[in-house]
Amino acid sequence: MLHDESSINNDIKGLKELQQLDQVFSQIIGTLEKSRANIFEINHTCEAQCLHLETEMRELNHKITKIIQEEEKCRKQERLARLHLMEVSKHFNIATEDDIKRAYHNAQALQMKLQEIRQQESYLKLRRIEIENQIRQYRDINRKAENLLHSTLLALKLVQGSTDKLSNTIEKVSRKNQLELWIVETQEAERRKIARELHDGPAQNLASILIRLDLIMRMLPEERDDIYQELENIRAIGAESLTDVRSIMYDLKPYLMDEQGLHNTLQEYFNEYETKYDFSIDYRVFGQRRQYDLALEVGLFRLVQEAITNVRKHARVNKALVKLEDSGAVLTLVIKDEGCGFDLEEVEQRESYGLLGMQERVRLFGGELQILSQPREGTQIIIKVPLEREADDGQNKGHNS
Repeated sequence: MLHDESSINNDIKGLKELQQLDQVFSQIIGTLEKSRANIFEINHTCEAQCLHLETEMRELNHKITKIIQEEEKCRKQERLARLHLMEVSKHFNIATEDDIKRAYHNAQALQMKLQEIRQQESYLKLRRIEIENQIRQYRDINRKAENLLHSTLLALKLVQGSTDKLSNTIEKVSRKNQLELWIVETQEAERRKIARELHDGPAQNLASILIRLDLIMRMLPEERDDIYQELENIRAIGAESLTDVRSIMYDLKPYLMDEQGLHNTLQEYFNEYETKYDFSIDYRVFGQRRQYDLALEVGLFRLVQEAITNVRKHARVNKALVKLEDSGAVLTLVIKDEGCGFDLEEVEQRESYGLLGMQERVRLFGGELQILSQPREGTQIIIKVPLEREADDGQNKGHNS
C-alpha cells in the first residue's frame, strides 16, 4: 500500500479501518444471532412435525388393523362364494339361470372387493414406511440443530469477546487482511454446509416422493383419470423442485481456487455454466496473468458467480461478457449484458440485499463497485481493486529470483 504524507492521515485511516472492522463484527454477530433464531425455529418445527407424524402413525396402525380384519372377513366370504358358484355350476340342470347369474355376480363382486381391500392395505403399509423414514429424518435434523445451537453459541461468545477487545488488539493492517480471509473462509464453509444439507435432506426427500408417486400411479386403475392427472401434476412439481435444489447445490459447489488460480477457475466455471444452462459467456483477459491473495480470488469469483446468475435470471438474455484486466496497480473486473436493464435509483431505494452484499464484499478488499444500467439498455458492473501490495510482492519475488 502507498504511504500517506502525514501522521494525521495515518490516524484517520486507522480509525476508518477500526470502524469498518467493528461494522463487520457487528454484522457477524447479527448473522449469528439470526442463525440461532432460525435454527431454533427449525428445531421447533421438526419437533412439531414429529408429533404430527406420530399421531398419524397411530391412526394409520389402527386403520391397518381394521383393514386386515376386513380382508380376512372378505376373504372367507369370497371363498364361500366361489364354492357356492362351483356347486351351482355342478348342478346346472337343477339350478335356474337366475341362480347361476346371482352366484357368479356375487363371487365376482367379492373378488373385486378383496382386491380393492388389498390395494388399500398395501398403500397404508407403504405410507407407514414413509412416515417412519420421515420421523427418523426429523429426529436427525433435531440432533443436528441442537449441535449447531451449541456451536453458534460458542462462536457468538468468541466474536462478542473479540468485538469488546477490537480497539486494543488491532495494531497493524495485516490483522485486517486476516479478518477478511476468515470471513471469506467462513462464507465458503457455510456454502459447503448448505450444499451438503440440501443433498442429504430436501434432495433425497424429493427423489423419494417421486419414486413413491410412480409406485402409486402404477397401483391406480387407468380409468381414474382425474386422480391420475393430479398425481402426474404433483410429480411434475416434485421433479421441477428437485431440479431447482440440484441447481442451488451446483451454484454452491466450492472450487479449488488455491490450486487452479482465479483465471483457470473462472474458465472452468464458465465452461460448465454454458453447458448446464445453454448460456454463452465471452471471457476476456487483459494484462498480467497471475495468482492473487486467496481471499481476493474467492471474493471476486463469488462476485462473478452472483452477477452471471443475475444476468441469466433477470436480464432476459442468454449471453454475457466478462472482462478481467490486471494493469499491475489495479485489477478491473467487468460483467456486462445487453438485457432489459433496470432503474438503478429504484433498486437502491429498495436497499436490495444482493446489491448491498456485492458492495460490501468489494469494500472489504478496498475496492470500488460501479453499476451502470438503464431500462432496456443492459447492465454493466465494474469492479476495481487496488493491487499496490500485490505489485510490490511480485517485484520483490522477481528481485529475489
